[in-house]
Amino acid sequence: MQKIGFIGLGTMGLPMTKNLLKAGFPVYVVSRSRGPIETAVSLGAVEAANPRDLAEKTDILLTCLPLPDTIEQVYFGANGLLEADLQGKLIIDHSTVSPLLNKRVYAAIAEKGGSYMDAPISGGPMGAEAGTLAIMCGGAKSDYDRAQPVFAAMGQHLFHVGEIGTGSIVKLMNNYLIGVHTAALAETFILATKAGVDTNIMYDIISASTGDSKMLHRIVPLVHQRDFAARFSNELLYKDMKLAGELAEAYELEMPINRLAEQKYALAKEKYPKEDMAALFKIYEEQTGIVVKGK
Repeated sequence: MQKIGFIGLGTMGLPMTKNLLKAGFPVYVVSRSRGPIETAVSLGAVEAANPRDLAEKTDILLTCLPLPDTIEQVYFGANGLLEADLQGKLIIDHSTVSPLLNKRVYAAIAEKGGSYMDAPISGGPMGAEAGTLAIMCGGAKSDYDRAQPVFAAMGQHLFHVGEIGTGSIVKLMNNYLIGVHTAALAETFILATKAGVDTNIMYDIISASTGDSKMLHRIVPLVHQRDFAARFSNELLYKDMKLAGELAEAYELEMPINRLAEQKYALAKEKYPKEDMAALFKIYEEQTGIVVKGK
């Protein structure tokens, strides 16, 4: 089997690595935090010294990183991936970043003789644990085909979207909808609370009606339980909504709904950066003095 490298053992990366190990792949890992490294090693992974060392030991390299600055460091920094001999290597980035950054990384890797795909993921930590992620890929079809066994170990919904950057565009549109829908949920459940409606009953009714959605079930139970531990943090969703807005500007399109939701998430990022995106409800609650309560 091809040797796999994985950089970034966060809430998504560590369970993805576990599933690669379960599928029998030899896996080498690099991450900033010792805890996830030790967990991965205990399950059979091998720790590499740095991204360059990892690249020299593996055939297909996966990165799953939180921010564009982290991409810059891992790919272009000292002992980064681009300091390695990349001839014949396939590098796949699962991070959510700008398609312009994807194209820059692609060009740099191509100069070193390697191949690259942007392959953002969706499904949250639960999907990463279960191996049921959606993986949306931009890049050459031949690279997508080469990576199929690797993707199949981590996801159930696999898509080849098109050229480099198109996977990231679809992911940004997905997260644009996530942000807008969460803001709409906050407004509707605040209004229902003020109007005297039991929002537990309202949740059950909407679940059985045409307003039903995955985000309803993702967000409202957490708000009712007042559980704002980060599955997907406000600072990360704000980053993605901002990138979606910048993409619209690059194509000279107006996205006023995204802009309004982005403004709300700017407040959530400032006040509750490390809490779950469901904490956007707290911004609305503080502005209105109305709290959405569970049973």
